[in-house]
Amino acid sequence: MARYTREGECLWSTPIALGAVSFPGVVEMGHRTGWEIRPRRPWVPEEIGIDHWEPLLVSADRIAASFTDTRGGIGRTFFLDLDSGETVSVTAPAPAGRKAIAGPGQFLIGSQGYGAFTTGHFGRDGVETARWASHGAMLVDKNGSVSGPELENSLPSRSRFRRLASDNTLVDGLALTGYYTSYPAMDREGTAVFWRDGKLLAVDTDLAGHELFAMDDSRAVIGRALLLSEGSVVVSLDNEFLVFRTPLGPLAEGPWPCGEANLRGNPLLS
Repeated sequence: MARYTREGECLWSTPIALGAVSFPGVVEMGHRTGWEIRPRRPWVPEEIGIDHWEPLLVSADRIAASFTDTRGGIGRTFFLDLDSGETVSVTAPAPAGRKAIAGPGQFLIGSQGYGAFTTGHFGRDGVETARWASHGAMLVDKNGSVSGPELENSLPSRSRFRRLASDNTLVDGLALTGYYTSYPAMDREGTAVFWRDGKLLAVDTDLAGHELFAMDDSRAVIGRALLLSEGSVVVSLDNEFLVFRTPLGPLAEGPWPCGEANLRGNPLLS
């Protein structure tokens, strides 16, 4: 990891060492195991890359940079000091998942796969302060409340729109059919909007669901729902852009729309 000025001067450079990784759900079978399926012992990745989902997030004076074993999908998130590049903390190896900015210097780090389906909240000191048995495309409103559509790899769908409560419990919202989901947006009233299973859905602060549009279309969507001015919502569908006029308000303000730190993470406020 390195930080540069606009003129190209390197302010700091920090080596990243993923090290040996492991996870209880990863198994192996071969001569070493007597051809029996057993938990895989810790291994050193042959190839390391940046995480596929939100690999770099910046909030206040903290950076969350995520790297993975490209073959196995097991990774770690490194929390760095923005000014010095010093490593503040590192998460334990786990399957990669979705992430978001939760507040100044705070992050949500998700994990999905090999039996993992969790989201953790990490504070400015890089210490995990909360964990929920859910994973998805999470939004954070101006009061710090976390909610969003779950993204579980199973059919038929068991996912719901969930709120992650402060006591580590889950509050059930709208049941979600289908599989592919756009990353949601949130307006100033706390209403989330996203595309799922051929429908444009909105979920309000009471977790009540509203179907704004529906069509018979099974094309995959793993994009982003953009909330523009005057309630216009744009989603990408294959090679098309769909534009909807909705009763939603302006894009929410707070930790989730992260302004100048829009590094493939949260949407940009200009």
